[in-house]
Amino acid sequence: MKFIYNKNLFEETEPIFGKQNRGFSLGDIISESVKVYEGEPLLMEEHYFNLMASMRILRMNIPIEFTQEFFEEAIQRVLEENQVNHAKIKISVYRNSDRSELITQSSVSFLVEIEKVFNEDEMYHWSNENSEIDVFRDFSINSSFYTQLNTHKPEDIIAQAFMQENDFQDLVLLNVEKRIARSVFGSVFIIQGNHIKTPKISEGGIRSVTRNHLCKILKRNPNFVFEESEIFPFELQKSDEIFICIESEGIQSIHKNRKKTYRTDVAQEIVEWMNEF
Repeated sequence: MKFIYNKNLFEETEPIFGKQNRGFSLGDIISESVKVYEGEPLLMEEHYFNLMASMRILRMNIPIEFTQEFFEEAIQRVLEENQVNHAKIKISVYRNSDRSELITQSSVSFLVEIEKVFNEDEMYHWSNENSEIDVFRDFSINSSFYTQLNTHKPEDIIAQAFMQENDFQDLVLLNVEKRIARSVFGSVFIIQGNHIKTPKISEGGIRSVTRNHLCKILKRNPNFVFEESEIFPFELQKSDEIFICIESEGIQSIHKNRKKTYRTDVAQEIVEWMNEF
């Protein structure tokens, strides 16, 4: 796959990073994933605002050319060069190691690349593949900081290793208060009767455009009572259904947590609602 690095087009196998890459050496990098449907980026304005907000939080210099239109054109170029119409595009921005000792005066570099290619003709995808989760208790996540930006998260790496070693498809992560924050791959939603709940962003969730879009849809639906609230791990065992909202992809239904099994029909219906809006 071809990608864009600082306005230039590269092949996937071409090396572009050197020792000045603070994103690689220090994790001084932020990213935003955008869903593309029929060649058009979905909810691009919200994704752009997220990207700019993350850059400001990390006190990165924002080039004057970094407009929404600038990134839209870069996305279109990547799509055209790879002849792709349905995809998940990742925009990454990292700080360079300039000679200045003040990192706030350092320049930035950016990448626009295809993270995943989709074949389906629907905007958001429902995955009903067999999926088992558990609660990860080895480490808690920082609920006050990571909710504000999408950047390197070491707890995700540790959790993924545990997940693969124990043959889980995802793990529920807890904040320091031992309440549910999110999963490794997205936002957790639980269904009990006609009630749908998801952790508040302040609990440690990820700033997600797709999650926000879904929350707006659920609030308008008269068939369910929806709330963003504090959720404790024991509520997983009481739930009728659990699903994960994955940024710029869709919904993954969860089938099992220990001895508890879940239905999946409401998640399928919710994805249909998402594709109608």
